[in-house]
Amino acid sequence: MRQWLRSYGKYLTIFIERSSLPPQTKCSICQTSLAKYRCLECVGPTLTCLHCCYNKHTNLPLHRIEEWMGTHFEPSWLWRVGTTVYLGHNGSPCPSSASPDQNIPSPAPTPLKDDITYGSKPPGRKLRGHPVLVVVHTNGIHHLPFVPCSCGSTESFHLQLLRAGFYPSTEDDVRSTFTCQLLDYYLTETLECHTSTHHFFTKLQRLTNPTFPQSTVDRYRELMRVGRQWRFLQELAMFGFANSHKYPGEGELALFCAACPQPGINLPKNWQDDLREWLYTRGFVIDGNFVCIHRMLREGTLDMWLKSGEGYTTAPTPYKKHIDSTVEKKEASKCYDHRAIADRHKAHKGCDASGIGALACSRHGAFVPTTIVDFQKGERQMNIDYALSKGLSYGPTLEAPSILVLYDIACQFLINAPKRMDSGEHLELTSEDLKKVVWGIGTWHVHGHKEECLPRFSPSFIPGAGMTSGEILESLWSVLNEVGLTTSVMTLPHRAEVLDANMLDNNWKKMLGLIPTLSKNLITSRKEQAEAQGDFDSLSSTALPQQIQDWSAQIADAEEGRREDVKAMDIFNVTLFKPPTLKDVQADLIETENRTDTLNTVGATKWITLGIDIQDRQLQLILLLRRYGKAQTRAQIAEIKSRRERLSAQIHDFFRLGDSLFPQLNLSDIDIVSPPLPFCMCDEEECSHKGESSNPLFVEDGLPEYIKIPLPSSVTHIPSCWTQLTSSELKLRLAQCHDCISRIRLEVGNKSFIFKSNIRLATGKKDRLRGYAAVANSNRVVNYQRAIYTQARWCLPRLGCSSGILLKLKEISPNDVKAIPVVYNPQARNQRNKPMPWIWALDVAGDAANAAHLAELHQVNWIRAKCRLTRWIEEHTLISEEMGWVLNYFNHEAAKWEAWATDPSQTNAEKAWADRRAAMWMRLRLYAEGRFHEARRKLAEYQETTFTHGAVGYAALKFPGFITPPQCYKFIARFMVENGGSLRPLTGAVISAALRTDSSQDPASGLAFHTNGWWNGRKALEKLDEDFVVDEMWIAQAWRGDRSAFKYKPTGHAEAILAAAADLDLMSSKELQEYATTLEECAAMMGQEIVMTYGSMTDMWRELQRFEALVGALNNPDLQLPLIELEAPPASMFSLSAE
Repeated sequence: MRQWLRSYGKYLTIFIERSSLPPQTKCSICQTSLAKYRCLECVGPTLTCLHCCYNKHTNLPLHRIEEWMGTHFEPSWLWRVGTTVYLGHNGSPCPSSASPDQNIPSPAPTPLKDDITYGSKPPGRKLRGHPVLVVVHTNGIHHLPFVPCSCGSTESFHLQLLRAGFYPSTEDDVRSTFTCQLLDYYLTETLECHTSTHHFFTKLQRLTNPTFPQSTVDRYRELMRVGRQWRFLQELAMFGFANSHKYPGEGELALFCAACPQPGINLPKNWQDDLREWLYTRGFVIDGNFVCIHRMLREGTLDMWLKSGEGYTTAPTPYKKHIDSTVEKKEASKCYDHRAIADRHKAHKGCDASGIGALACSRHGAFVPTTIVDFQKGERQMNIDYALSKGLSYGPTLEAPSILVLYDIACQFLINAPKRMDSGEHLELTSEDLKKVVWGIGTWHVHGHKEECLPRFSPSFIPGAGMTSGEILESLWSVLNEVGLTTSVMTLPHRAEVLDANMLDNNWKKMLGLIPTLSKNLITSRKEQAEAQGDFDSLSSTALPQQIQDWSAQIADAEEGRREDVKAMDIFNVTLFKPPTLKDVQADLIETENRTDTLNTVGATKWITLGIDIQDRQLQLILLLRRYGKAQTRAQIAEIKSRRERLSAQIHDFFRLGDSLFPQLNLSDIDIVSPPLPFCMCDEEECSHKGESSNPLFVEDGLPEYIKIPLPSSVTHIPSCWTQLTSSELKLRLAQCHDCISRIRLEVGNKSFIFKSNIRLATGKKDRLRGYAAVANSNRVVNYQRAIYTQARWCLPRLGCSSGILLKLKEISPNDVKAIPVVYNPQARNQRNKPMPWIWALDVAGDAANAAHLAELHQVNWIRAKCRLTRWIEEHTLISEEMGWVLNYFNHEAAKWEAWATDPSQTNAEKAWADRRAAMWMRLRLYAEGRFHEARRKLAEYQETTFTHGAVGYAALKFPGFITPPQCYKFIARFMVENGGSLRPLTGAVISAALRTDSSQDPASGLAFHTNGWWNGRKALEKLDEDFVVDEMWIAQAWRGDRSAFKYKPTGHAEAILAAAADLDLMSSKELQEYATTLEECAAMMGQEIVMTYGSMTDMWRELQRFEALVGALNNPDLQLPLIELEAPPASMFSLSAE
């Protein structure tokens, strides 16, 4: 842009010069007559005379031209130069018609100066005896004379127009047409840009006459009608009904998912013989949309239904019968934490549809045909029942061994779903069908439910779900909402067609996106699986074998029992008794207020809770400010500004609500006592900073984090109208203390397990270790919760708390929040007689055993890590299978169209259309096959690379006195050549034998060797590998020149090099160059390995202790990737071949 600004003047000069007549005024074609016309769309010589302009545009009647008026160009039209459209005879005049030479006017008529249309249309409805039609094209609105074919056996005028590419607006007395290019452009514009028909036609008017767009003819209504017809014709042809000569049935004008397992479509015939039933689980997600409403139209507005259930919206008549015959029974919600349950019955004033409900496949986001239903009074169960019934009845869904249904209020919906299905006269499902259904809640919505809903309904704990989030419809709504405003004022039939078209477009894009997405996720899932495996192994290494056996059995029992009772999944949560949380107390107080109104101020609990929350957020912001310091980055400044704005809004709401609850009080005049709050801003477990005795909330500088919040606990004298609020705040403050202690214990336990996985984090120079970031984060959470607890505890005696409770809720010191040695170092000395901190002994119900709490915490962490690993294994396997299913789907579609193409009963046109569609599906298959093959190759490279680094680290760390990384890499290169380019047979024993060493050094000595500087980059180069790397670089360069030169070069490693390249003379020049490049890459990788830090090497050491187990696992046939027929894996970064 900067470069353009320096020369924009030249652009402007040329831009203006286009408005003038060039020096050469002769016709650019005949070179004799005076040039007067120029075409805005022709390429090449565009300045022509009248006759040449006519001749040039005989078959280009829709070009836009301009006429030179003596001083400037003005818009003109091709009808003025005699252009006429001839129907039939390939655009030539009909032999029965008059001579076309009579059509050339001489001279061309000149429009009047006050004609604001610039003479866009001829006078009258006919020109030289031929009808003049309005033609709407992509470049504007034209008026052209049409000459129909007048031969004997000719078609009607409107059909002749259609064959010529002009779609008539009506069959009788045609006056307007739309070009097929315009209709295609219109449909694309409405799908991709979500342009309304009104705005689209307004754009055409401006293209026609930018100065006076209102002077053009209005064909908005005709375009809307013709556009609907054109869309319907396209869909009929797209799904084969032009070839089958049938009318589409329910859901037959809709595209579904290519990757979901569908028997008879993309699964092999013997899929039921596969013992892995979970692979063929069908997944659906249900959700409602309250943007795509429909406003009531005035009475008498009628329209025709072109589609009635053939697409994604359900058929209106049977759906209306279901709604009219069903009585919605309100059910008391047992999951009060999800507000959406209470919001389901809200209606929109002035709307006959308050939104829509839909089903989509949960993994890929394809809308399910026939499942889009309208809401009448919010999202009621009767609406979703019908959508679910149509969705599970579509296609071969019920043949699946299991069906996963994710719905954001599934915990409430499933209770009486079987009864509703059996009693629904117009529902196609039965309670027997629902026995296959596994209910779940999306991973985002489930956190808005009660705590027990998480293990019962989260997809993270549902076998066969993979890494499905269950929230994919939210992203689909964001696209569909773009058309919601437009469809809200359409007729119901037109609205259904537009919604169908946008959902069809979504499914098409999703299908195309499957190819790159699956290719990318194949490697991503493998990496995530490896990471989950590492985390799981880390937890497993701290558990006893009997514990692992018991926990595994509990998981199996819970997953088996969830079909009968989802409460079986409660083992995934900590189940020891816990005191009521702040939310529990708040809910109880609000319920008491609403039931008894003992406080005479309904809403006081909400007000107190808001004040407590504001104090917490003030404290959080102050701690954040002190941690950031004075030198803040732009991102930190923006974050602080955003937090202050939100906090100010909360404080404003607090005072406004207080004024409405207590009108007799002036909250600003109340004297407030601020609690003293010593705290530290660092992230250390132990620090030398001195605590500040003054409360930061006491500073008066106008910032929201320092504004005092009047509550019963913080005023010097409690007003008479607040006396009954004291007990409410006391209950809330006690719950707040218990919440803080619970969160502190959880973080301390988490930190203890972090220390257990890496004992060095608990000792030594922590800030230099990469893993300490997780510890610092835990400390930050602990310190924040300590600060909140201290403030809440200070309030207790001011609210009249009993001394017995105050004795239990002691001050939390830094020693109370240290990591627990018995967890991270059970063998540590002098720990047996040390008491546990008091926070672990606190239990309002009695004496909770510390050991039981820790054991349960460890158990839940292990179970969840196991589920995470299992889900990633499922995800990786599913992605591998879905690649094959997508290819099968493309084959299925191609075969269907090929059958029509070879059917002798089909016409030539029908065969050509079928061949075109078959070729499209086959091209998609070939493209997907290539991308999938490339993804599998990259996966194989990733696995080989993992093996390579594992082998190098294993050998170098286990035999540090004998083996160096360069030796390992050279050995690996030879090993891969000998084993067909694969490292799969590689084990520690093979490395040891191949390198001819029987060293059995203890691993600790290897780490000690590293500690002494063996792995320091500079020392390593100087002591061990400098000459080797130099030799390798030299030999690479020598091979590019004289191949025989290396054998006369004396080096310390000459014998090894000769042995590694014994077949050098048999290699071609190209092979030698590739080998030389490989050695250079090896040398670069050696350098990277050599300069690795001590910390990263020891991290590798922990991982490589499981190297042989990893090799064994990857050779396990149960974990082989189905449908991936890998050839001999490539030699990773070495690019070596078996030859």
